[in-house]
Amino acid sequence: MGSESKQPPRIVQFSSLADLERELDVLLEASQRSALTVHGNWSLGQNAQHIGKFVNGALSGFDGQAPWVVRKAAKMMFKKKALGPEPMPAGFKLPKSASSMLPDPGINDEDGVAYLKEQIARVQHGEKFSHPSPLFEALTHEEWMTMQLKHAALHLGFLEPK
Repeated sequence: MGSESKQPPRIVQFSSLADLERELDVLLEASQRSALTVHGNWSLGQNAQHIGKFVNGALSGFDGQAPWVVRKAAKMMFKKKALGPEPMPAGFKLPKSASSMLPDPGINDEDGVAYLKEQIARVQHGEKFSHPSPLFEALTHEEWMTMQLKHAALHLGFLEPK
């Protein structure tokens, strides 16, 4: 989910939040030594903050939800695939009603990564993903974890450390 319109150049997969944190460290270190190639529209900080906003939403609640008919159709047509083993496809453009999920244009890499790591720490300290998805409605903690890791993998695939 986000602003990228093409498939990421790197296929990234995470099996845990610890894997995600390790990748964030690699990407931030590459950014700090000017060895990070950005293939999409967002910087590392913007991608990390965007991912963090979705983690926060699943923990604390989202501002809104998709219209009823869209939620019903998404559950029937896309939920099983979204939770399956395939990578999340690129090119989904968030509607204007979900603009709170977009990153701050000027967020730097360090602050974006720190925000995402704060959200990850909440889960690692026992908070559960308990709020409904704005698109798929009720998800279990485990389903949310799958979605969060796939969402993070999609966005971080647009960033290539050297």
